[in-house]
Amino acid sequence: MGVDVREYIQTRIEGLTEDSQEFYSQVPEQANDFDTWSALKLILHSATVNMYTTVLAQNDYFNDLYYIDALAGSGVSQYNEENRCFLGSPLIAAKDATVPFKKMLFVEKDPDHAEALERRLEYAFNQKGDKYTEPEQWEVMCRDANKAIPDIISGMWRSFQGDNGLNYLCFIDNQGMDVKWPAIEELTPTPYGDLLINLPTSQAIGRNVDTYPETVGEFYGCDLDTVDIPDVGMREFMRDLYLDQLADRERPVQVNTRVEADVGSYYYDMIYATRDIEHGNGYEKTIKYVRDFIEQVHSGDVDRILDVLDGSQSSLTSYLPEDDEGISEELSEETDDDPGQTALGEF
Repeated sequence: MGVDVREYIQTRIEGLTEDSQEFYSQVPEQANDFDTWSALKLILHSATVNMYTTVLAQNDYFNDLYYIDALAGSGVSQYNEENRCFLGSPLIAAKDATVPFKKMLFVEKDPDHAEALERRLEYAFNQKGDKYTEPEQWEVMCRDANKAIPDIISGMWRSFQGDNGLNYLCFIDNQGMDVKWPAIEELTPTPYGDLLINLPTSQAIGRNVDTYPETVGEFYGCDLDTVDIPDVGMREFMRDLYLDQLADRERPVQVNTRVEADVGSYYYDMIYATRDIEHGNGYEKTIKYVRDFIEQVHSGDVDRILDVLDGSQSSLTSYLPEDDEGISEELSEETDDDPGQTALGEF
């Protein structure tokens, strides 16, 4: 039986809203201010965390798994004036990892948000440990990510022992051109690890590439004066340029997910990037599977799902796309071919 788009997205959004009001109440008035369409990137983030920990937990070599949240926020994302919330990426990472990360590092430069995040994580680990498993070490760092990331990588190398595999998953949720290219260079090509990056293609990049080329160039790690940027298809070109830059840093296996605010409206790209290993990996298939759902919906669909969950609307049948048989068949094929990734079927 195929997986229905309506059911898939609604179930994932239910997971994002679960416990969110409880966490918000721990530090009222402190929340990330996001639109409802941020739920789509959080669904992808959740699947990535689940996939990453499922796969690497099966490899005894990797004893030192890090989660790095470079723009961590407050732990809760508020999306309307009535304080309706999603869980933020730090809590999602603690909740959806199939095995705990050994070390989790959260970087947030806003002091109020950093304090709120620390309190919410303490509450999660101490009061809700059945859902949120505490890692061996975790820290909220109230710093600029561009300065914190080099120190994080130095600390990783200092603790590294040759017989303990070192690997990381780093989530970079850029709202503007926040984490600049020198920080990406610190993360790549070594230590080994995977990146999930929010590339603000339409707004921060698309609106500034002509006006502030030096600023955009710093974000990309190149001199844009030497790049022939087309007038038509500029945003797609800038996305591909960033993908090429990541490939040059030995992250050539990439899946790009386009997240839309509305049909034909502004958007951003969620980029998953990892290494190319000898026998390949199942990461790419899993992210593509989730991508195919996310790219069928937009913020208006999310709003309607939230109304259903809130009880103000009874059915989604007339709104979201019907089940895509191709997606369902692809998932069936992948789970048959790779039985070691049983947990990934949940996504």
